[in-house]
Amino acid sequence: MREYVIYWIKDEFSVHYFHKTNVLFQFFQEWRQHRGSSIYEQQFQEITKPLPLEILVQHVSKKIRKPVELSFHEQEASFYINYKGKTLQLIQQNDREVRFYAESLHQAEEILFNTLRTFHPSFFIIDTAYSHYGWIAPIKKQAIL
Repeated sequence: MREYVIYWIKDEFSVHYFHKTNVLFQFFQEWRQHRGSSIYEQQFQEITKPLPLEILVQHVSKKIRKPVELSFHEQEASFYINYKGKTLQLIQQNDREVRFYAESLHQAEEILFNTLRTFHPSFFIIDTAYSHYGWIAPIKKQAIL
């Protein structure tokens, strides 16, 4: 089972760091290592947006036309998506970080990543096992008049 972490980056930071994914990835690595550090936490809060998991799950459910099972525990909210005989899980432990579990990159792409692209382009995804990372969608070029 592969684990992905999803962050919703504020627009001004996604534009600035779009071609500096390695810097953003390094920051998230350091933030995880220094949890509890007020400086890292302030920076994390500054660059990320709260990720409304309920809205995201509704969007995914609507897009794939399948029901979603909800489960709430003391410290986290879990959502299960049953799709083509496979169960995918999304876990939110805080309002700015979502963990997503899938059996393969193809499954993650088919279920969640395609949906995220239609939701908003400023999601930063990290594959925790292989340290792969990047933006869910490219920034659209704006026409200069």
